[in-house]
Amino acid sequence: MIVRNDISQHSEEWHQVRYGKVGGTLSKGLFVKSDTLLEDVLSELCEEFDLQENYQSYDMIRGTELEPEARRALNAYLGIELKEVGWLQCEENEYLGISPDGITEDETISAEIKCPTAKKHLATIRANEIPSDNLHQCLHYFTVNPKLEKHYFCSYRPENIYKPIFVKELTRDSLVNLGTKAKPVLKTIAEWVGIAKSEALELKEQIKIELNKLKF
Repeated sequence: MIVRNDISQHSEEWHQVRYGKVGGTLSKGLFVKSDTLLEDVLSELCEEFDLQENYQSYDMIRGTELEPEARRALNAYLGIELKEVGWLQCEENEYLGISPDGITEDETISAEIKCPTAKKHLATIRANEIPSDNLHQCLHYFTVNPKLEKHYFCSYRPENIYKPIFVKELTRDSLVNLGTKAKPVLKTIAEWVGIAKSEALELKEQIKIELNKLKF
């Protein structure tokens, strides 16, 4: 794993490093049988990087602004020191990487921090579970980082007067359902990581084939 401490998240260089890669946002595609992920990555590889296309919504901007505060709150909650890192690059597959919201100095513990709307934060607390649309991103940390032992999902909403922070711990032995409540598909994170790596290897080969086709 290659650790990029020399770049800051959300900088132009950071956007460029992530360009044409499968980061946390696209990681769900490794578990869905379709051409969407291939097309997402290929479409970037076929064009030069353009920073202007990286649109940020109000919620994304709010999350970025609140993240340092949320990380301090999470550090206090866990009693450990998590720092921000620009980018973690998987050495097994150059198309895989992730930008940790927090990671320890020895790279064995990481965190994904969300600063959601009031409704989503409350729903997460009541369910006492990581929201389904954030699960794949959490799994991706384990796929990219072979050193990772523990990962924390954190939902932070300082406006909530009763419970501003929600934290859930994951390890490679944790059972995760990527199905539905009605039709659960339960596997350990270690098993899901194996599937993700296999799909990522297939994706790498598909990209090579498609790029060769486009050259002729």
